Amino acid sequence: MHDHKSTNGAEFQAVSNDTVESIEEPTRDDVFEVLSNRRRRYALHHLKQLDSTEPVDLSLVSTQVAAWELGSDPQSLSYDDRKNVHTSLYQFHAPKMDEMGLIHYDKRGGTVELTEYGREIDVYLETVSGRQIPWSIYFFLLSLGATVLATAVWLDLAPFSLFSDVAWTEFIAISFLFSSSVFAYYNRYSMRVGNDGPPPEVDD
Repeated sequence: MHDHKSTNGAEFQAVSNDTVESIEEPTRDDVFEVLSNRRRRYALHHLKQLDSTEPVDLSLVSTQVAAWELGSDPQSLSYDDRKNVHTSLYQFHAPKMDEMGLIHYDKRGGTVELTEYGREIDVYLETVSGRQIPWSIYFFLLSLGATVLATAVWLDLAPFSLFSDVAWTEFIAISFLFSSSVFAYYNRYSMRVGNDGPPPEVDD
């Protein structure tokens, strides 16, 4: 009888190890599926900011997520505000991120912790408010404008003929250089998950 229990224990341990080893790195589609939801983006953003090597209380994460969503200070949130976000993270979003392999979620203990894969996420989210256009559209329009300008200069149309071809070439080159520099800075310091400050889509 004792031997039978020991065998079962060994089998359970083996199954557990196989389960852990079978977890695969999330695919690009998995990552973007997780990040397609704003609340999950905010939670992941905060976890990466904390950069903790220990499990983090889910209530701490939900409080910050609620504050970002409401544009408020965490200390001024009402109980209902915090509870609404905490419930959705507890019941749905945290399990989803755990399933995708981005966090370890201890539902009984109410804690979450970034996995190795979650820590390595370095994607940017292009966010657009009512006063902005996507960078992809911006660069398309810039390229279109440069093409029209170059054509007008080549045809020697007025008033473009007032300046030399070299001057217009330098103008176009500087325009692209400046735009690319702004995009690189924005991408590096404002658009990445886990950067300092609020998520990219939250107005300062």
